[in-house]
Amino acid sequence: MADSAIKTELITKEGMRFLSVKMGGKEYFLPIKFLGGKNVCFLDISGQVSLIETAADEMVKLLLEKGVDFDTILNPVSKSNALAHAIAVRWTKATGKEISRTIVARKSSTPQKVEASYKSVTTPKEQILSLTDDDVEFAKGKNILVLDDVYGGGGTTKALMELARKAGTNVAAHAVVAVEEGSALPEGLFYLFSLPVVD
Repeated sequence: MADSAIKTELITKEGMRFLSVKMGGKEYFLPIKFLGGKNVCFLDISGQVSLIETAADEMVKLLLEKGVDFDTILNPVSKSNALAHAIAVRWTKATGKEISRTIVARKSSTPQKVEASYKSVTTPKEQILSLTDDDVEFAKGKNILVLDDVYGGGGTTKALMELARKAGTNVAAHAVVAVEEGSALPEGLFYLFSLPVVD
């Protein structure tokens, strides 16, 4: 379920090709990179304050329009942390339902009670995501939003869903900023725009 108000277009700027993304009255230029054997429009939200803030605005609007309700957010460590924070702040303001804590699935080198393995396009080697005992206790019985930056092959999503199940949560919704074009999308996935594969 994409947000139709967001416009994307492949453009050439200063001799290089980009994906222009227009949302929230702003324009962002995403580079094209060779990943997983193909040229894809690449979204990396790390440190991108304006992009994260705008995406959070648009994501909260979309989730509210679709009648989604959740108590907290589960996201993989690092890149999606700032996005989860921005969405939590906006969700609290929009609904009056305070999200004072989110759940961060961490990469683990030592065995944990609740863990799941995964591979992704950017991390082709199998890795482990886990939840701390405190996270599991906090998450139990809650309605959660499973959140990530990009949906591609689905490896990270499968791991997050497994963690959610093992922690005894109810997945209220699954959302990402963007999906890689041509990916087999899970039912009910909310996203803002697609990342095309480029010849």
